[in-house]
Amino acid sequence: MLNQFFQRACFSIGALSFACLPSLIAGEEIQFPSSVEGKFHRAELVPVDADGLYVTIGVVGADVSKGQCDGKFYELLAQDPKSRMTLLRGPKGAKPVSFASGRNLKGGDSLKNIPSKKGEAVTSAVVGWGATLSDQQLPLTFLRVNHSTNPIPGHPLQNDKGEVVAICHQATNDLGKGTFAIPADAVLRNLANYKVSKSIGHSWMGLHLDVRNTVAFVEGIRPDSPAKKFGFQKGDVLLQVGDWEVFDYSSAINAFYYLIPKQEVEFKILRGLEVKTLKATPSLFPGSSVEKR
Repeated sequence: MLNQFFQRACFSIGALSFACLPSLIAGEEIQFPSSVEGKFHRAELVPVDADGLYVTIGVVGADVSKGQCDGKFYELLAQDPKSRMTLLRGPKGAKPVSFASGRNLKGGDSLKNIPSKKGEAVTSAVVGWGATLSDQQLPLTFLRVNHSTNPIPGHPLQNDKGEVVAICHQATNDLGKGTFAIPADAVLRNLANYKVSKSIGHSWMGLHLDVRNTVAFVEGIRPDSPAKKFGFQKGDVLLQVGDWEVFDYSSAINAFYYLIPKQEVEFKILRGLEVKTLKATPSLFPGSSVEKR
């Protein structure tokens, strides 16, 4: 199931006509055709701005280039192949939500919900954070959230101020009435990347980390990589990447998710007995970005 849940996929860009209710709000449902003939994947739309930019989750098997609301198509702008976060262009005039960081959420925190189209309020509570599923590494650290009734992918979760701090992903068998949720920090990272490059791309440093080690230990460095160019060495231990503290392999993978290609970032490392700071500019991960055609 993990391979289907988080498998990498090239995202495409569509140029489709669209029209829908101008009063569209968060909680409006969109349907994507499934790879299984005659089936559809449901998701909720979250308005990012008043100019028709929406974010949702396009699960594996969903044809996100053919999303429909009330029989009208939406235009696919880009999809993050790691998180499945999907950007769509739809009708203008929707009231955009406000996003806020969710990285400080902890187990037991309660979250409010924007009512669904049918007016069904959903109560949610944070379980904690999850970096693995079935002992396999996830592409970033997700929130684990319990619900009174499981919402569909794309459902926005709010803090006490009404700010969206996470967006629900798929339910998984081991969570019962619960889902993973993408923190708003990841949504904002991808939106910032898209606004600059009109795509969602990921970074590559060329560091090989030892997955078995209890710390983020640099086991090797790829030749002709940014890591080699900016002075990383085998045996370095990562302590911080940008503004993300690093404790182990999983936290390093999460920190690298938030890097923007071609933007300089500061690394804090331990080299022997000395803490050092290195500035480096990651390159674009090959094949992680598709520009709009």
